[in-house]
Amino acid sequence: MKFYSLILLSVFSLLLGGCRVILFEESVEVPNSKYKLDAKVYIKSANILIRNKTNLPPKTELAISIQPYSENQPLGKIQTYEVEPQKENVTITTVFVDEEGKVEPVVIDRPDPSKRYRIEISVKNENTAEDNKKISLAKYINLMKIEDPDGIGANLTFLSMAEIKELFQTPMQANKNG
Repeated sequence: MKFYSLILLSVFSLLLGGCRVILFEESVEVPNSKYKLDAKVYIKSANILIRNKTNLPPKTELAISIQPYSENQPLGKIQTYEVEPQKENVTITTVFVDEEGKVEPVVIDRPDPSKRYRIEISVKNENTAEDNKKISLAKYINLMKIEDPDGIGANLTFLSMAEIKELFQTPMQANKNG
């Protein structure tokens, strides 16, 4: 009987030798860009006020776009960035980093207050100076219906896609993705 137990233990050791159990997702370090863009949005009933802080070079052009979500997208999936907005742009505005490295606040008329939107602020590469063409930087925020939580009077911070994934990806989703 001891002989069979020893053989069985050896077989299990061989089978499980290459396996490991992960209780927590391992963290992967992503190198930080030398350029930063900190943007906040203040949602009023008729306006959207966007303020930016950045260390981008002077004359860098930033594009601000607002894309609507489909009416049939559930609030929860929009709040967690699980769904994409429609491809049409409702509003596109551009601003420039000034010589002192500042960006003027931007006020945009709020599109239809009964709809949800994604606002994106990003470096607009086709019009930046030659040495800045390789800058890839974008941040996002969802604008809710006026009757939704944070639909009016909210002060929100724009997030990068990496921050969004880190914030909203559950351990189960992480295991499914890789």
